[in-house]
Amino acid sequence: MKAIVYTGLACSWCERVKALLKDNDYEIEEITVNPTIMEELQTKYDKVIRTVPQVIIDDALIGGYNDVESLMRGTTSINKV
Repeated sequence: MKAIVYTGLACSWCERVKALLKDNDYEIEEITVNPTIMEELQTKYDKVIRTVPQVIIDDALIGGYNDVESLMRGTTSINKV
């Protein structure tokens, strides 16, 4: 399984979401955002995006840490809930 993680500099939530994904056996491709990348991401997913991290799995925009954590709940959850 592979996830693309859009990150920013000195972003603690970015580090947390990468750890969460790794703990759930995801291979991570990390992309550091800049204004051009953010604009391309917003255009592709037709959504206003103002924060990082942003996670994409199977070409679907999942969102930030809380969205990824919600996705991981269940038998593969890092929290085992």
